[in-house]
Amino acid sequence: MHNVIGHDWAVQWLRETLVNDQVRHAYCITGPANVGKMTLALGFGRALLCTAADPARRPCEACAACHKTAGGFHPDLRVIAPPADASALSVEMMRESVVREAALSPLVGQRKVFIIAQMHLATTAAANALLKTLEEPPAAVVIILLSDRGDALLPTLVSRCQVVSLRPAPQELIEQHLRTHHDLTAAEATLLARLSNGRLGYAKQMAADRAAWEQRRQQLDDLAGLLTASRVDRLTYAANLAGHADLVVATLHTWQSWWRDVWLCQHGAAAHAINVDRTALLTAQAQRLSAAQTRASLQMVRRTAQLLDSNVNVRLALDVLLLRLPRLLIH
Repeated sequence: MHNVIGHDWAVQWLRETLVNDQVRHAYCITGPANVGKMTLALGFGRALLCTAADPARRPCEACAACHKTAGGFHPDLRVIAPPADASALSVEMMRESVVREAALSPLVGQRKVFIIAQMHLATTAAANALLKTLEEPPAAVVIILLSDRGDALLPTLVSRCQVVSLRPAPQELIEQHLRTHHDLTAAEATLLARLSNGRLGYAKQMAADRAAWEQRRQQLDDLAGLLTASRVDRLTYAANLAGHADLVVATLHTWQSWWRDVWLCQHGAAAHAINVDRTALLTAQAQRLSAAQTRASLQMVRRTAQLLDSNVNVRLALDVLLLRLPRLLIH
């Protein structure tokens, strides 16, 4: 589990359960998206299947089992996730991929490990199907549930698991990792570390995706332009954005970080701002807007993002948001 960054306590605890032969039949790893849940689960899965004589050295990276898990073709390690074109983990998938497979003996090792990603997207029927397996777990099976939202899981399901709650990693640790392992300038590493909010997975994805950098730049440029735009131009922008459903949530997330930074600048906490590449504009807007306007804008963007999770009319929600944002006069 050497590639798990920022969660040393979890790695140490899981390693001790293995060394002391106290491995549970089920674990539930929770935490924000891209915080490292899958990396930790895969590392633990590899350790569980490793055949090294000394449990403290697992995964040893040298045995046949480790080579198979590293290559992604160990028959006793299964990763289950909702299909890319599906919004839920169905009961059929749960029964076929987990329940029935768990009843069979391991193919080559002493254990079978199932990692179920996005468990909060499982239907009630799927969760109940898994629950029966957790109530009477096969001796050789370890099931690891992953969820961005632990509060969305069935309490009866969670009660049968050992819960491991991952917290965001320190910004300094993420920045150091980015500088060491990615081709970034010091300024870029600092910016990504702040944007990540402690999620190393997010920072690594951004580091490798220049298109995402450009998308963020455009979103911030758009917001700056909208603050001086007419009502007609704002409504036109809302219509265009609503037509790109894949960009709406990301745009609102970026805007939310911006209004947070403006508010911090107004309250003497600019050192904690996220968008450090735009310090001059942050300072200028903090001076031209009142604290009440900034707070209201932050709340409106946050509220709009929440409404979109409730299947509201996207165009209408964006219209209302953009018409209510403050207007800066051009001078």
